[in-house]
Amino acid sequence: MPSDTTEAVRRSAPRLLARYIDPAWRQRSQGDSDIKRELQGVLGQYIERDRIDLATLGDTLVIACRDRASATELRFLEREIRKILAAGGQAHIGKVRVMLSRERAEPMARSAPPVQRSIPAAARRSLETLAAGIEDAPLSNALRRLAQAGT
Repeated sequence: MPSDTTEAVRRSAPRLLARYIDPAWRQRSQGDSDIKRELQGVLGQYIERDRIDLATLGDTLVIACRDRASATELRFLEREIRKILAAGGQAHIGKVRVMLSRERAEPMARSAPPVQRSIPAAARRSLETLAAGIEDAPLSNALRRLAQAGT
């Protein structure tokens, strides 16, 4: 019979997250990791570089690619992937679907820092003079704002 202190410690210990997850979902997750392990030889470079995601949907293995080049390459490997899965005990997966992920690649970083630009004092005075002589108010205001830019 456990003592009161061991019972209190056991109650206060955090519960495993797996207790809250439906067993069917845990089984599916385990199956996806098995598939990754079996396809490591063919898809290892794509998985390591985080270029693809794998998921099963019924009897279909879905490979979501982050770029078009990977998708094209993997479409040529579909037959080989099915053979490897069948040999590895995943015969229930009869189809392979390669698709582009909706996630977009990260935008390219700027190669050069923005250039600080300034308007010389003589050019500022010319813009102010020109703005004073124009009757069109929006154009006159735009020239005044340009003269003040970069100060």
